[in-house]
Amino acid sequence: MIGMLLTKLNCKLGLSLEIMEPHVVTYYVVLAATVIAAHWRGKSCERAGAWIALSGSLLTSAVPWGGIWMTFAVPIFFIDLMVLAGFWSLALFSSRFWPYWATGWQLVGLLVHIQRMMFDDILEKPYGLLSMYIAYPILLVILIASLRSERVARIQRIHATAK
Repeated sequence: MIGMLLTKLNCKLGLSLEIMEPHVVTYYVVLAATVIAAHWRGKSCERAGAWIALSGSLLTSAVPWGGIWMTFAVPIFFIDLMVLAGFWSLALFSSRFWPYWATGWQLVGLLVHIQRMMFDDILEKPYGLLSMYIAYPILLVILIASLRSERVARIQRIHATAK
């Protein structure tokens, strides 16, 4: 359905819009929901986490590597390293616990790259899938933290007045 609409739009407007694969569309829908929830209900920590995830995703999408996972993806490794540094600094300077979860999941994603670099016999499909789908738990953690941030703030106020 969406593919037909994009094809008609291409023909009528003379645009060369590339039809995105369903898993890419799904990822960007989840990413957009996370960023919207972080700005709507989240505090500064959640907004910073959403911006880290968004910038890492956009930088990864901008890399002209062609989607071939046969070799170690060097540019994506360095983007993931920068995202890890962002989540790590967020965890160090935040009073919330969720940035540690995001940092841990990002570290797992980075270790997938390192493992591929060390062992050539790792199949390209699992490497590509793990590299892409490791972002979902991170987005889920940010989304849940954003939706629960008002509750956390209320609990902190109750504990502060009880002392």
